Amino acid sequence: MSDNASTSLDLEMSLLLPSSAPDPWSAAVHEAARLLVGVDYTIRQGSWDLCALSLAVYARTYTGRPPREVDLSDLREAFSGPADREPGIIREIDEALTATGQGYDARAHKGMPLWDIFRTICDQYGGRIGASALADDIEPPAPGPSPMRAAAQRLAEVFAEYPSKARETATVPEVVSAPLLLESERIQIVTGSSTRRLSCVQGGEIIAVRVDGPEAIQVCNQGHESKDWELDAVRARLAFARNTGALPSATGTHQLQELLIASTTLPRDSDPRQVNVFLRPQAELFGREDVLDQLRRLVDRP
Repeated sequence: MSDNASTSLDLEMSLLLPSSAPDPWSAAVHEAARLLVGVDYTIRQGSWDLCALSLAVYARTYTGRPPREVDLSDLREAFSGPADREPGIIREIDEALTATGQGYDARAHKGMPLWDIFRTICDQYGGRIGASALADDIEPPAPGPSPMRAAAQRLAEVFAEYPSKARETATVPEVVSAPLLLESERIQIVTGSSTRRLSCVQGGEIIAVRVDGPEAIQVCNQGHESKDWELDAVRARLAFARNTGALPSATGTHQLQELLIASTTLPRDSDPRQVNVFLRPQAELFGREDVLDQLRRLVDRP
């Protein structure tokens, strides 16, 4: 795996492509990637810009319009607006997700994977709203700019002077909307000072991790599925790529002798065998016998 695997385009695309998403969503993600690659735009780790552009293209194409037919002027309009407000395209995206069954299900009290992607990029509370809802003595946090607002401002600059021919010549990898199932009898979460096996609250033994878009689910030998706060999709994919040399965007079922996954408390491209004090290769101690001989002489000295 290359040193740049953690920031590779195919990885960022795979994190946006859950298998349950409709076909127009995959087409929107690939077109968004093509648009950014066309102007050599840097796809950063956890790229909010790729996500925001994918959602905007989807909102304009979910009814069957080919993504290539979305005019650059449409995209300029989508991301224009006052910098001190959330972009207006958010409402349009919300309506598109609801219309395609990808929105929030109030009766089931849960959203589809695309809704979770949308909710995360539009979060104005930085994930802090949950803590105040669970504790009576914590004041609800004040809303701030969402990642979507910042991405919209950057994308507005991209499309302000976007060369039309760049879109025609750009190419991107074909990333499939399908799960990655990692099977192993030894799956561990690794921090800088500890390792632990994933565990099932119902007593089963974790034998697999299934990665599907932005989600990582642990599966036990009794068929129970659950999440773990130190397990996420990007670190699981990078662990697989590091272990096998395959692209992190790979799909299908893979059996591994051991799977070491960096904890979400570590930077996402951390190599468990390098950051963990017990797994890190130890430097060989040269001249050890001489040192021991000197210690023996000191101990025997009257």
